[in-house]
Formats: sequence, C-alpha cells, structure tokens
Amino acid sequence: MKYCKVCENPIPEARVKLGYLDTCVEHSSTFKYVGFVAGKNKVDYEVSIVRDSETAEHMQKLFDLRGAF
Repeated sequence: MKYCKVCENPIPEARVKLGYLDTCVEHSSTFKYVGFVAGKNKVDYEVSIVRDSETAEHMQKLFDLRGAF
C-alpha cells in the first residue's frame, strides 16, 4: 500500500497502477485533460484535447466570448 507524501492517506490502487506513487488525487499537481468540441458546420465537428493549463484557459476564454448556441 502506498501513502500520500502530503497527507499520508492511502493512494488508490488504480492510481498506483498508473504510476502516480507520491501523492493522492487531492494533492496531485498533474493537470487534467480538457476537451473542447467545435462545430465546423451542421454535421462536421472537431474535438481538441488539451493537456496544458494555459492553453485550456485561453480556449475557455475564446469559448466564453463566442457564447453558447
């Protein structure tokens, strides 16, 4: 059993199998993947998957400026 180096709570086994051996989910510094869906036309869509927090924030601002349909 692995334990978080910050709070000393057990790290879930699934997380350990993924290679995250030092911290629990709450204390992780790993950025979550974010996905954005953009429609080119009525039937053609594109999904962008982002791993970088700066890019994700920028894309969210662009999405917010465009507004919801």
